[in-house]
Amino acid sequence: MSISLRQLKYFVQVVELGNLTRAAEALHVAQPALSQQMASLEDLLGLTLLVRGPRGVTPTAEGVLLHRHAQTILRQVDSTPGLLRQAADHITGTVSVGLASSTARMLALPLIQQVKAELPAIVVEIVDVPSADLTKFVLQGRVDFALSPDQQPLQGLTHERLIREDLLLLTHPDVRLRRRKPGIADIAGLPMILPSPPNTLRARVDHAFLTAGFATNLYAEASTSAILIPAVAAGLAATLLPYSAAHHEIDAGTIHAHTTAMGLTRELVLCASDAQPLTVAVSRVVDVCKREIRRLVQSGTWQGCALVSAGP
Repeated sequence: MSISLRQLKYFVQVVELGNLTRAAEALHVAQPALSQQMASLEDLLGLTLLVRGPRGVTPTAEGVLLHRHAQTILRQVDSTPGLLRQAADHITGTVSVGLASSTARMLALPLIQQVKAELPAIVVEIVDVPSADLTKFVLQGRVDFALSPDQQPLQGLTHERLIREDLLLLTHPDVRLRRRKPGIADIAGLPMILPSPPNTLRARVDHAFLTAGFATNLYAEASTSAILIPAVAAGLAATLLPYSAAHHEIDAGTIHAHTTAMGLTRELVLCASDAQPLTVAVSRVVDVCKREIRRLVQSGTWQGCALVSAGP
C-alpha cells in the first residue's frame, strides 16, 4: 500500500493547524476519520509523526521532514494543470489550411480566432484556392490539410467527411421567380455565372441540366467566389452555390437565396497527406477546425448544411 495524496493533504493541515479538531473542520471531515487517517499513515511508514498532547499535536522530527516533503508534492500536483496549459501554449509553428473560397468566407476568420485563443504560439495560414487545386496542394505539401468539396478517396490522402451543404440558387433581390422552389426549367431561363471547370460543383450542375434536357444560359465563368458573389450582387447573373459562399450578402439582403427543386448538395471532406503522421501543431489545429465547424453548424450560423459521419 502506498501513501495517498489525501493522507498527505490531511497531514499537512494537521501540522499547520496543530489541532485535530480544527484540521477536521477545515477539511470538512469527521475528527475520528481524520485521526484514523493519521494513524494509518504512521502505521504505513512505521514511524511516529505526531505527538498528541492536551494542547493539540506537534510533529516529531520525522513529521517535520514529511511535512516539508508533502508540501512540495502537493504544490507540484496543484501546478500540473497550469503546466499542461503552458505546454499547450508553447506548441509553435505555422499550420497551412487549404480552403475553397466559398468555405473560406464562412470558416477562415472563426478558425483563426479560435486557434489564436487556444494555441497562441501557432500561426494559421489560410490558403484560398480553387477547389480543384486543393488536393494537389495537400499532396505537394503546400498545405498541411484542406477542406475539399466532394473529394473522393484518393491514394496518398486521408479522407474524413464533415458536412453536407445544400446548393442554393443565388439571385439579385430584384429577380422574380415563378415558383418559390424553382426547378431546372425555371433556372434555365436565368443568365448564370458558374464556377469554372474543372470543378466538382460545376460538373454536378452541368450533369443535372444535361440529364433534364436543358442547357445553362451561361453568362460567365469564374474560379473563385470573390468574383461570383459580386456578380450576383450587381445583378449581372445568378449562380448556384452553398450558403457559406454568400452568407454576408444573404444576411444583409443584397443577395437572395432560394432552395431549389434540384436537390443538389456538396460535401466538405477533410484531407491530409498519409505519407507521414501529422505534427502536434497540425493535429491540434485539425481538432480546433472540426470543433469550430460543429459549433457553426449547430448554432445555426452555418445554414443550409448538416454534419455527416466520417467514412468512405
